[in-house]
Amino acid sequence: MDAADQSAREKKGYGDGLTQALTLVVGPVLFGLLGAFLDSKLRTSPLFMLVFGLFGVLAACVTAFYEYRGRIERHDEGKPWARGMR
Repeated sequence: MDAADQSAREKKGYGDGLTQALTLVVGPVLFGLLGAFLDSKLRTSPLFMLVFGLFGVLAACVTAFYEYRGRIERHDEGKPWARGMR
């Protein structure tokens, strides 16, 4: 592997990491803010903020799980231990 290939892989890795970080943070924050907005309009203390925030956290975790699972399946394609698993 030459230096250009290594540099391209590192840049892709940084992009993937940034994407994952934003997915884990932005979703729950936006859902929490939406819940806080609804709470202020409906005068329901932190009920919707907590419910929507927890939903955002759950959605971020499920998204991370399926992205990881897909990445591992692509990595294991053609490997001897992965042939009989499907």
